[in-house]
Amino acid sequence: MNQSEIRNPKSEIFLGVDGGQSHTEAVIADEKGNILSRGFGGASNHAESPGGRERLRNAILTSVGEALIKANLPPIDEAVFASAHFGMTGGADYKEEIIGEIVRAETLRVGHDAPSALCGATAGKPGIVVIAGTGSVVYGENTSGETARIGGLGYLFSDEGSGFWLAVQIIRLAIKEQDGLIEPAGLERLVLNFFECEKIRNLTDDFYNGKMKRDRLASFARAAHEAAQAGNTVIQNQIKFGADALTESVCAASRRLKFQDEFLVAGAGGMFRAPMMKSYFVELLQAKIPVAIFREPRFNPADGALLLAFRQAEIDLTEDLLLNLERSAKQKSAKQE
Repeated sequence: MNQSEIRNPKSEIFLGVDGGQSHTEAVIADEKGNILSRGFGGASNHAESPGGRERLRNAILTSVGEALIKANLPPIDEAVFASAHFGMTGGADYKEEIIGEIVRAETLRVGHDAPSALCGATAGKPGIVVIAGTGSVVYGENTSGETARIGGLGYLFSDEGSGFWLAVQIIRLAIKEQDGLIEPAGLERLVLNFFECEKIRNLTDDFYNGKMKRDRLASFARAAHEAAQAGNTVIQNQIKFGADALTESVCAASRRLKFQDEFLVAGAGGMFRAPMMKSYFVELLQAKIPVAIFREPRFNPADGALLLAFRQAEIDLTEDLLLNLERSAKQKSAKQE
């Protein structure tokens, strides 16, 4: 779309933002669903922790600011969106005030990232989304507008099936292997090689002392998946355990939402980009809930936040709008490549 066609940005541009534990993504589109640009920033979770408010502020300024620049729109302190929706890990606590000081919109809402992920995954239809990235949560909505959220209470008390959870499980087993409590399975060497340390104690000390962030530790999940794909049965069992925990959460959500007929289930987040995790999850889902239909997400969580921004402005999510969004998303992706 020719940027000169945007005559009145205040009434014609819409913003969706997905703020997570590893990065923040902003997407800007016109009222017909044509994506104008995307911008990216750092982590924007735990705004109440030391330094969290400034981290959140920087993530929003960077992601939204970059998207505005790419779209040849006014800077963030001048732009006014018709509608903006922020889906944030951990919800709106401590974030709404900060975001409201930075972004101006005729309608501005800040909420949890799960509804954005669901709206993107199902293109606004009822169903359940399983988010398994650095953390994990299961969220669903039915045709009556009732909602159910299972898990998502953080890395210490919840988040089974997430990247952080898997990384910690394998590191725990590596420690047991190191101490001679279990039979060797190559876990200690896998951990030491990935984190480039001489002893696992170096890794645990760095984490406890704050020298290693959670997303860095969670990134070990990829190496764990690769080892599982190569035949490590110990890690395979852990992945299957995590998939089973997520499936049980879907069962709980479906009971709360009284799903009896066929309904959509989508998987979002880095863990579902691992073939083994997805395969285990789909197998268990079909066995436990035969009426559940697993689908790949139609749109990502940032696009889902954009769809919620349209809804806030009372714009129907017509198939024409969704096709415009789909087409322009692919075009922007191709240009970036």
